[in-house]
Amino acid sequence: MTSRSVDIKQQYGPWALIAGASEGIGLAFADQLAAQGINLVLLSRSQGKLEAAASDIKAKHNVDIRLVAADLTAENCMDSIRSETAGLEIGLLIYNAGAVHGAELFLDDPLEKSLGLVSLNCRGPVLLAHHFGQPMRERKRGGMIFLSSMAAFAGGSYVATYSATKAFDIIFPQSLWHEMAPDNVNVLCLIAGATRTPAMASSGLDLSTEQEGGPAIMDSADVATEGLANLANGPVWIAGEGNRATAEMLAAVPRKDLVEAMSMATANLYDKPYIPVKS
Repeated sequence: MTSRSVDIKQQYGPWALIAGASEGIGLAFADQLAAQGINLVLLSRSQGKLEAAASDIKAKHNVDIRLVAADLTAENCMDSIRSETAGLEIGLLIYNAGAVHGAELFLDDPLEKSLGLVSLNCRGPVLLAHHFGQPMRERKRGGMIFLSSMAAFAGGSYVATYSATKAFDIIFPQSLWHEMAPDNVNVLCLIAGATRTPAMASSGLDLSTEQEGGPAIMDSADVATEGLANLANGPVWIAGEGNRATAEMLAAVPRKDLVEAMSMATANLYDKPYIPVKS
């Protein structure tokens, strides 16, 4: 697909909804969109964090902001989202909602934790894309960005459910990209690697220093910038030159070796025991 750029406000205005907007990459998206005059619906579980984020953005940008405190893993999560966005022309949906997943063997983690990740990373994107995608198709303009992770490229010990659900966040946007392109709706899967966010820090990763031989740890603002710059050039964009080089290298690795490598890397990152599987 030929690389192209678009007028952000014309293609994706006047309102953007950002799920997972109170900190990290989501807050960076909010700040950059507000700087371009896009009004914001900020969605997160924490009302307090949302209010702090809105205060920070309003101090710098003259935009309207609405806050929706909702748990996207809850059965009735769409009730408040529908009511708070009724009558708004949401031209851009950014699904950045995430959880502090940590690292643990699948059978040693509570089942509810794994099911929560399925709800957050699979059910949530489907719900929001279906609700906001239909009016975008009718208007013949709009855009969606779904955040995924480098961890989605292969399974591995300690992050079984997380990696699997983030793989969903690669395949689902690819399909929507193709389905919605004829209606002038851009869809992008934005894949992030290690990024300095509060959630990543809380998961147990030490982000104070670079991993020897690994891609550079990115800042949230840089990830958001690359996402917006490439939204019209889907279906997938990997943020960071180092991450793109790593992904290209991984594509040539046999699957067994790749799962082994991902398991070892995860164990090292989270200071967990690594037990190799002999073929």
